Amino acid sequence: MSPFDSAQSAQAIVAAYARLSRTIDGWNREAPFLINCYRTYDKLLNIVKAGGPYKRMLDLGCGTGLQTEFLAGISGDAVAIDISAESIRVARGRCGHLRNAAFQVQDARRLSFAEGTFDCVVSYGDVLSHIVNGYEDVISELRRVTVPGGVISLEMDNKWTLGLLNQPREVWSALTTRGGHDTRSWEGMRFKTFTRPEIAGLLGRHGFRILHVHGHNVLASAVPDRYLLEQGKRSLLGRAALALGSADLSLSDVFPFNRFGYNMIVTAVRK
Repeated sequence: MSPFDSAQSAQAIVAAYARLSRTIDGWNREAPFLINCYRTYDKLLNIVKAGGPYKRMLDLGCGTGLQTEFLAGISGDAVAIDISAESIRVARGRCGHLRNAAFQVQDARRLSFAEGTFDCVVSYGDVLSHIVNGYEDVISELRRVTVPGGVISLEMDNKWTLGLLNQPREVWSALTTRGGHDTRSWEGMRFKTFTRPEIAGLLGRHGFRILHVHGHNVLASAVPDRYLLEQGKRSLLGRAALALGSADLSLSDVFPFNRFGYNMIVTAVRK
């Protein structure tokens, strides 16, 4: 159990993204880790697109709306939600030209939508791992609002990654915790990590069957964080992280590499 309760975790997330929403788009374009993330997102979004067409899609934890633009282009309607009002404000500004996109401030653990509203849900940007307490409520809600046969594609932090080599405190937590641990942190937020069996069991309990698992920043995660997240002038190790990220992209769904990405993206179908 995390030392933070659910309310405190939500407050930390809202506060962090109130700060980040003004600068995160620039960071996405410059930090090697995030560039590698978005390369993988693009790959997965095109796989999702191939499974369409979709009547109504949900962008769960939409942030500043980068994925929402794509989802609106492959569905009749796209609904984007986020717990951060500031992120929603930025997303509305980005996507104001889209007539079939709607934005709402919502908590993923308690969705306001009716049963069977969506035939596809996409949740990238580590949303599930942000919810240290209550992540199972999110999966339960996704079952409720997704039609039978509908697809969900979710990103989460992976427990076992080469990046642990740079985090001695996290190694100890990983070794002494059954399943995923919750001592990974960034920008004042804590993150819940998952193992492959853990997420398979979680989805299975709620009536989902995994279709495929991808990983990103597999080899690149061995590069220390200060280079993975650097902005501006690119260091030698920053360039190495991008080169390794290119290799990771081709290996993203190849066993066993897909089991060791810094993050996993799991795509599943509702039974």
